[in-house]
Amino acid sequence: MRRVLVLLGLVLSAAATAAELSPTQSNGELGVRIDALAYPSTLPRELESGLTNRLFIRVRLLDAQAVLQERTVEIAIRYDLWDQNYIVVRTVDGVSNETQRLVPAEMKTWLSSLPIAGLFTTRGLSANRDLTLSAEVLLNPIDREKLSMIRKWVAENSTPMNADQGISASNTVFNRIFEQYADGSELAAVWHVKVVSPPFRPGALANERR
Repeated sequence: MRRVLVLLGLVLSAAATAAELSPTQSNGELGVRIDALAYPSTLPRELESGLTNRLFIRVRLLDAQAVLQERTVEIAIRYDLWDQNYIVVRTVDGVSNETQRLVPAEMKTWLSSLPIAGLFTTRGLSANRDLTLSAEVLLNPIDREKLSMIRKWVAENSTPMNADQGISASNTVFNRIFEQYADGSELAAVWHVKVVSPPFRPGALANERR
């Protein structure tokens, strides 16, 4: 509970990010690479805690406004305090499909240019039609039920020096998170970013090795 409350104090604006999303292609499958995500300044310390941190990423392949394909990716990151490396487990649509170990220097590079390969098949796509990719990235998302419990706990245990200011600040944090539920989503997060790629044509993408 305490760790979640610390994260609730980091209300960051997704609009402030300079992140870029690029399409990738390998062996007939489309993926994405997300560069320059402006993670919270506390993330390095959180990653070294030995607790599991999660990135939740919803990626969509779009033809104009039409969603052609969609994948939900969860990346769980845990620092092994004994071996002093990171265990990264990637799950796509609820199925674990990749596990890797990274040393701290590799983790920093990996996060700065986040690779998510093999998401969509290119079979059936027009090679010369403009498409786009979008990604919504959430850090340590909170489900609706847990957030309601946290909100109740804060209300019962908070004793701010200035009651009016304390209640106002608390409500601002929670209201901003609850706004994310307006579209029917069951997950929300204090830190979240939405990124859209420039238009691209599948036939023009170079094949990359994994």
